Amino acid sequence: MSEPTLAPEAGNATEKALTIRVHDGDNVAIVVNARGLPAGTALADGTVLVEGVPQGHKVALVDLAEGDAIIRYNEVIGYAVKPLPRGSWVNEHAVKLPSAPALDELPLATRPDPKLAKLEGYTFEGYRNADGTVGTKNVLGIMTSVQCVAGVTDYVVGRIKRELLPRFPNVGDVVALNHVTWRSIPTLAARSW
Repeated sequence: MSEPTLAPEAGNATEKALTIRVHDGDNVAIVVNARGLPAGTALADGTVLVEGVPQGHKVALVDLAEGDAIIRYNEVIGYAVKPLPRGSWVNEHAVKLPSAPALDELPLATRPDPKLAKLEGYTFEGYRNADGTVGTKNVLGIMTSVQCVAGVTDYVVGRIKRELLPRFPNVGDVVALNHVTWRSIPTLAARSW
């Protein structure tokens, strides 16, 4: 795969730089401007872009050494594969994804709930079964925000069905809620990842 490039005309040096930093602990921000931002653009925090950054892509807010964690949503989303000076375009060629944890090691609520006292006088919107019992349909839906991980979602759903679902008879199914567009929010999809 070749190195990504930003069209020389992309971005507007006179336009106000718009970025989103999701969490205070993030060391990257997302460029929001419709045509991206050109090199030399100063962000509100004082970061100056050392190269053009397309809309929807990340920019380093701090100097990142090779191997440093790239943090978005206050979570490690990858590691720098080369030095990325503050203001660099953080793209798929600059990031090594972290290894996925084993499903049985995820810190999720997979343990049975403690027994609670029976509730009296409460109702819920459910359905009546043919045998007179009532219930809800328990289906776990896994949804992504981008189409490019649909294959990963399908793989995860398959593993959950094989490895976890048999341990939870009260859950009827697990489904992947994939979509067919590049992103769930319209952007310049061809330039986004």
